[in-house]
Amino acid sequence: MRRTILVAGASRGIGAAVCRKLDDAGHHVIGISRFESKTSDKNSDLSKPSTQLPLKVDTYHVDLSDLNSAEKAIRNIDNQHPIDGLICSAGYGRFGSLEEFSSDQIQQLLNTNLLSHMMLCRWLLPSLKKSNRSDIVFIGSESALQGGRFGAVYSASKAGLRGFAQALRYECAKANCHIGIVNPGMTRTAFFDELNFQPGPDTNHAIDETTVAAAVVTLLSTPDNSVIDEINLSPLQKVVSKK
Repeated sequence: MRRTILVAGASRGIGAAVCRKLDDAGHHVIGISRFESKTSDKNSDLSKPSTQLPLKVDTYHVDLSDLNSAEKAIRNIDNQHPIDGLICSAGYGRFGSLEEFSSDQIQQLLNTNLLSHMMLCRWLLPSLKKSNRSDIVFIGSESALQGGRFGAVYSASKAGLRGFAQALRYECAKANCHIGIVNPGMTRTAFFDELNFQPGPDTNHAIDETTVAAAVVTLLSTPDNSVIDEINLSPLQKVVSKK
């Protein structure tokens, strides 16, 4: 069955991989991002980022950190398309001891990694609940399961997202709205571009983004009478390299 699925954080990394996977499966994919997504059209004048999306993916520039303008954009998209699936993949990493974070940096990280997803669900839930079957999938992190050194704020944002997903799953069950979360470990994406560390060089040291996308599709493919609440993915070997 062809579905209309909105992917937040679609311009790069895991979000872009999810868009490609869903497009390959024949679904109508709507991608939103604070970056303007670049399609595979060679004549496209949209600004960078790292991965190209299929031309069939409808892309919108939506900055979820600006909640007022984001709400207007999301409601406009919702009015144009019968959305029955939502993938919450937007986010970024910032690491360091707590004393190194300013108040604004803490607020920004929590807004992007947690609050924006809560609000996105709030705006779209009325429409999702009207569908015969709908799904919400969150991209979490292994940091939600176990906090690590220099990751207090990031871990808090992802642990909060995990708790939100778990609670919302019960709230939406009667509407046949399936909710789950994928918690990947280190994944070889642009996530590490602005950080001072990255996965080790071997293929066993990081997950491929297409593996995470496949896990998302697995959650979307469950029968109506069952839910996969959570999928945890880890690289075979956990090796971190300093830049």
